[in-house]
Amino acid sequence: MSCQKEAQDTREQPRRVPGSLEQLRKLYREGYSFARRWKEGGGKVVGYFCVTVPEELILAAGLLPVRLRGDPAGGTGEADKYLAPFYQTDIRSALNLLLEGRYDFVDYLVLPHSRDAVVAIYRCLRYLAQEGPVGLKLPQVYFLDMPRTQHWASSLYFEQRLREFVAKLEQWSGSSLSQHLLEEAVGAVRENRQLLAELNQMRTAHPPRLSGVEALEVIGSAMFVDKRQHSRLLRQLLGEAESLGVVGGVRLFVSGSPLDNLEFYQLVESCGAVVVAEDNCWGNRYLATEVKLSDDPLRSLALSYQRSNLCPTTYPLRRRIDYCLEQALVARAEGVIFYLREWDGAAAWEYPRLKQAFERAGLPTLCLARQKYKLEAADRDALAGELSRFVSSLRA
Repeated sequence: MSCQKEAQDTREQPRRVPGSLEQLRKLYREGYSFARRWKEGGGKVVGYFCVTVPEELILAAGLLPVRLRGDPAGGTGEADKYLAPFYQTDIRSALNLLLEGRYDFVDYLVLPHSRDAVVAIYRCLRYLAQEGPVGLKLPQVYFLDMPRTQHWASSLYFEQRLREFVAKLEQWSGSSLSQHLLEEAVGAVRENRQLLAELNQMRTAHPPRLSGVEALEVIGSAMFVDKRQHSRLLRQLLGEAESLGVVGGVRLFVSGSPLDNLEFYQLVESCGAVVVAEDNCWGNRYLATEVKLSDDPLRSLALSYQRSNLCPTTYPLRRRIDYCLEQALVARAEGVIFYLREWDGAAAWEYPRLKQAFERAGLPTLCLARQKYKLEAADRDALAGELSRFVSSLRA
């Protein structure tokens, strides 16, 4: 039985898709159209990698924060001239788009101390700014150092780094970043994440009313557009929640490499499954940061981002295991898929401990290792076969 046929067999009823959901999905598909219009209207755009960069500070400075992603169809030819091929392909792809001028709307670029490939991009861009080809246009680059431990001294260190970041943002925007503006920005981001969390309950419902593909589109679109506009659409969608039909299929949790496109989820859900939760910084992990302001807003931001940083690069690993297990159990997942892209050492390093924790909790696992960023037809066929067998075993 093909994946498509299995998906048809598990569908419980035809689904009506509200207009608000279609608009959110369109924002995801359009990607950076909003950022380009913002730039054309005289605004400045700050691109960033990784959810450890505080969007609140960028918004408070009157700038538009936009998370950058790669393109599986775009290749890495330009990036490969400067960056070793053993770094993650999705991050090398994003560098490739930057070098090709496809991110020409980005005025400034913030690179955090997260995965080794992101740090390598920072070194590469610093080199190109001084020694690069004549005529190469690149955004001004800023490195945001963030400790990977949870110690008290680490939070003090990160607080100082954020104060330096504020000074740079004030320089970029040409105006001071007041506490009032920061409080407004924190409120806008908090509201947006709370609405996304409410919407996520439709996905973890039994049966779900939101598919994994739709969830990635809705959450991902929040990283491309103005938060207030995005929140208006979320409120509208929440008001239309009852009109959404259910999504049938075996309930799965997905862990592993960051997924900056829909291809893998589309493949999973074409095989009679539904992704009800994930450990993915393009998905649920974006919602993990909640900032509660105190008398010192920057200290609050530093503590919130440091303690909610659940990237595979953080220490101790126990926090990651507890978080992933909780997400899967709350979503009532029936099985777990580990999707590990080639050269993703962080995801591969933690895999054995995560697998052990899930299986002790009674959740069967499937590991799909060394996956390419760009899947060819043969790759998709091979994955479809493994996914179909796994889903069938869970259903049985």
